Formats: sequence, structure tokens, C-alpha cells
Amino acid sequence: MTAENKISPQQLFCVLLMSELSSEIVYPVSSTGAGGEGVLAILLAELIRFALALPVIIYSFRGNAFYAAAYRRNRFFGWIAAVFAALLLVGAACRTLLYSAEFTQRTVIAGTSAAVIFVISAAFAVYAAVKGAEAMARTGVLFLVASGIITVAVMLADIPYMSFSEIRHYRTEYDGLFGDIVKRVLHGGDYLIFAALLPYVRAEKGSAGKTALFFSLFSTLGSILLFVFGIVSLREFYGHTEYPFAAAASLSDISLFKRLDGLGCAMWALCAALRAGLMLFGAYAAIKEITDCIRVKKAEVREAGA
Repeated sequence: MTAENKISPQQLFCVLLMSELSSEIVYPVSSTGAGGEGVLAILLAELIRFALALPVIIYSFRGNAFYAAAYRRNRFFGWIAAVFAALLLVGAACRTLLYSAEFTQRTVIAGTSAAVIFVISAAFAVYAAVKGAEAMARTGVLFLVASGIITVAVMLADIPYMSFSEIRHYRTEYDGLFGDIVKRVLHGGDYLIFAALLPYVRAEKGSAGKTALFFSLFSTLGSILLFVFGIVSLREFYGHTEYPFAAAASLSDISLFKRLDGLGCAMWALCAALRAGLMLFGAYAAIKEITDCIRVKKAEVREAGA
């Protein structure tokens, strides 16, 4: 399966970035921390996530099957690592679908039940996972490009409403900063997707590791950009909305496209649903690495016995 279902490092980077940015947009924001505090929280949360993922990133410079390598070193540890990662990914996928359904219900189609949206999004996520890494990678690139274009258009349209005075304010309440960091760390799951997709990356040795480093940099910059955009566009109203991007997008007004918020929110909701599909596929892929090792070992034993 992995031999026929390969993706490039560039596609891997795109789907990881799409996954990260979609969570920034569809997950509700409850913190009212000011500009400096919010940027600091993003940086610290990314450092924590990067540190936790460092063993996988280091391994990716010389190998492409992290869980299989762990299993070959220690069977018990390999099983624990794969099962734990799979459970985390399934849980994160369900969380993403719940938040995505609520986001869609509140910003795109208010008259529809969030439960109905959840079921439709879950069906899409499962279908995407069944189609495999290559199909999701191609779709993810298209979704990222389309969502990126719309997001840039929204930002350009909101320039008349922007005020950079708010970003200079810095709040020092430790509890607010700590809580924001914890929530952002819990938004994660993208490095688990990275670890699970390693066997599917069609690349020279080390290129997947470089992809992880580029992802870490650009996802951090993208998260900061979205946060700053919300602060400078909404100003004192930033702390009164759960979805800053949707609120800021509602201000956009470009010629024939009087409202870009519906289109932008719909695209990022689709990205979030695909993120859930990536996580479901990642859970399957993590367990599959272990079962493939067992199957190969049994085959070797049979050949040796013959």
C-alpha cells in the first residue's frame, strides 16, 4: 500500500500547514489576552510542541517508519507508542469535527443543526481517510491554496479597519498566559500526523526532517499572522468573539464580493474536516506499521523453517 500511495515532501508540508491553520481558525478563542501576550503564547506553545516532537523529527532525517523502528527496538514500547498515538489522533479528530461543526453552524449555515454538520463532516473525514495519503495530499494542497487566496483577500479588504495600536498592549497576568499556552498545545496533533505519514513520503533521506522544520517555522508565523490580523482588525472587540477570523472577515467588502466571510469560513471548515481525515488515517497508519512488522517477521520465520 505504501509503495503505491506516496506523497512528496512539498505535499506533506502543505497538508500539515493546512491542518495547523485550520485549527487556528475553527477552534473557539476564549482568551482575551492582549497582543504581546498572545504572540508570546503562540511562540511558547510551538516550542513545547516542537520539543515533544523532537525525537520523531530527529529520526525522520534518517528513517521513514518511526513506530516500526520503535517496535524493532522494543516490542512493548513500539506497541504502546503506536496505540497511544492512534488514540490521541482519533480523539483529536473527534475534537476537530466537533469544533468544526459548531464553527460552521455559527458562521456559515446558521439554520442547520450542528449535529447534522458533524455527521456530514465525519463522513467526509472517513471517506478522505479511506482514499489514502496521496488523495488527501492532493486535496489538501488545493484546499490550502484556495483558503490562502481567500484569506489574503479578506486581509486586504480589512486594511481600512486596521489599527496597530492594540498590538502594543502587553498583559502580564500569568494565569491568562499559562492557560493560553495549554490550550494551544492541546490544539496539536500535527506532529503526530507527520510521524504517521513518514512511510508515505516519497523523498530522499533527510528531506522529511527538513519538511518538519519548515512546517514548524511557517505554522508559527501563520498562527501569529492570523492572531495579529484579528487583533488589529477587531481591536477592542477581539475579546468578545469566539471566532476572530470570521468576525474580521465579516468586515470585508471587495467590489462584487461584498462578503467574503461565508466563503472563507466554508473553505476553512472543509480544511478542518480534511484535518480530521488526516488524523484518522494517521491512527490507522501508526497501527499498520506495527502489524506490517509482525507480518514480515512471521514470513521470515516461515521461510527460515522451509
